Amino acid sequence: MEGFSVSVVPDSGDGKVPVGLAGQIMIDIQQILGDIGEYLVAKELRIQNTLHPDLLDRFVLYLDGDGGMTFGASVTDSKVKGHGNIVDDAIELMDAVLTALGSGTGGYWMEDRFTDPIYRNNVIADVLAISEHMAMSPGYSLMFGPRGAMKRFGRADADKLRSFVKDRGLTANGATLGVLVKVPSKSKGDMIYLQCGKDRARLSFYDRASENRARGLVGSPVLIGGRMAFSKAGELLEIRDAAGVTPVSSIRFRRMISCDGDILLKNPVQADVVYSSGIWTLRNDDLGISSTKDSWDAAVQTFHDYFVFLWTQYGGKDPAGESGEEAEVSAYLNSLME
Repeated sequence: MEGFSVSVVPDSGDGKVPVGLAGQIMIDIQQILGDIGEYLVAKELRIQNTLHPDLLDRFVLYLDGDGGMTFGASVTDSKVKGHGNIVDDAIELMDAVLTALGSGTGGYWMEDRFTDPIYRNNVIADVLAISEHMAMSPGYSLMFGPRGAMKRFGRADADKLRSFVKDRGLTANGATLGVLVKVPSKSKGDMIYLQCGKDRARLSFYDRASENRARGLVGSPVLIGGRMAFSKAGELLEIRDAAGVTPVSSIRFRRMISCDGDILLKNPVQADVVYSSGIWTLRNDDLGISSTKDSWDAAVQTFHDYFVFLWTQYGGKDPAGESGEEAEVSAYLNSLME
């Protein structure tokens, strides 16, 4: 979002702003941008547990020469620029959150925009912190938005937001990927769980047909939807009304993300998925990518890293100027942007 700015201004007087307030708000804005950025990256990669911290460096804010905040990617590889920027998306979502919650909107607005309740709770806490810090310094306002069209942050409805987090803060409707496992139970017979990274979620099925389908796919990677319930620590504990059990033999990514940058594709790239004995493999034969790891998170991050590396080498080049496999890779990459 070009020209986005955040500043604390006096409502009247000589224009001076306490450095303690300005500094605290800078910390608060860094926190909310970081949480929103992490949510967007995890969502794009379908991460099950944790992100590599280097993927989040692009959401670090800096002070410019005039003492203002600089919003923009810390990734500067010119071969990746110009094909989307997830930092812009994070700033745009942050702008929307500050606008909505700063005008008293409740948590249900957040539920429509954050599919992961843990990230959703973190962002709500960030907004409440901003609201509280501004309330402690009357006579000053937080302004944010594109330069020339900045908006004033009002006051979050703390009671409404806290009530939402208490009632619905650890659940969310959605779908997730994992491996179906069978767990013996003396009282209930064999129970079906979803192994999702380090988490093992109990499944309460919507109907008998969904349960029977899941039992037939034990040991296989699947995508399954329902109402997900998490612990306070962020562990996936249960999927209620589980349904739509779909075997996963391939997955498509529309945005490719690595520490060197991110690329928003017009046509998604497909990764074939193989799971065997706890080992995940993501493969794309057209690009010669094969990522084999002992966790989904590691396999998908390596797949993205390899794709972005190939893009920096061959993306946007004329295949006629290449030879053999290089020409084929270049042509395939170009087809993803047509």
